[in-house]
Amino acid sequence: MTEPTSARPGARHDIESRAAGLPAPVVDIAPTREAAAGRASAAIAAAIAEGLSARGAAHLALTGGSGGKAIAHALPTALAEAGISPQDLRGLHIWFGDERFVPAGDAERNDLFAAPLAEAGVPGENIHRLAGPEAAANVRLATEALERDLAIAGPAGGRFDAIHLGMGPDGHVCSLFPGHPVALTTGRDMAAVEDSPKPPPQRATLTFPALHRSRLVVLLAFGQDKRDAARAGLGSPDAALAPISCARGERTLWFLDDAADPRDR
Repeated sequence: MTEPTSARPGARHDIESRAAGLPAPVVDIAPTREAAAGRASAAIAAAIAEGLSARGAAHLALTGGSGGKAIAHALPTALAEAGISPQDLRGLHIWFGDERFVPAGDAERNDLFAAPLAEAGVPGENIHRLAGPEAAANVRLATEALERDLAIAGPAGGRFDAIHLGMGPDGHVCSLFPGHPVALTTGRDMAAVEDSPKPPPQRATLTFPALHRSRLVVLLAFGQDKRDAARAGLGSPDAALAPISCARGERTLWFLDDAADPRDR
């Protein structure tokens, strides 16, 4: 298995150059959290519908946090409104932009947010989970196993139909944190984090190369404490200082509530 190339000279430059070559985010400001989540879910549902229609399958990566919870509740309704039936959902695969290396069922697991989609009709075998410490010796082995699953069962060419992101007040996305060497990983789609600055310390994360190939990146963020990070995210790409600034796909849509609006007031 190829190791992360965060220490390779030029790795950071590669990430930032790629991000700079992708379209800047289109920002949508909603009056409430609920409205922002609804709009984000509608955009994701449209991307999934397109994937199912054009390719017979669709691949979505979810995240955790307040945005992940909001999407988990809003997305099943958005999928139904987009004309996607429970039978259609048999072609939807769910992945996770980052996951915590804690036991299955632990409250810290992001994969708990897949439950409403499973209830809506996504088969259990289509929900691709990171093995916990009860099933894998360490987070590196668990990440490598999930990366193999992604290579075999994931989207063609590594192009997710949609990746949903949250954003930390420090500007992190997935488990790509400011100043952390894993944020500069190239040459692979997933990486293990063994010393996350935010607990729990052990995690698996998608890398920027995976984000950059996504057909759609949807960021959902709430609250005044996200305003500075959002402002930094709209600046020049800087993977080390503001990872959010490099979190772009072929198309990137930001859905923020009014409190997170980065514009000067």
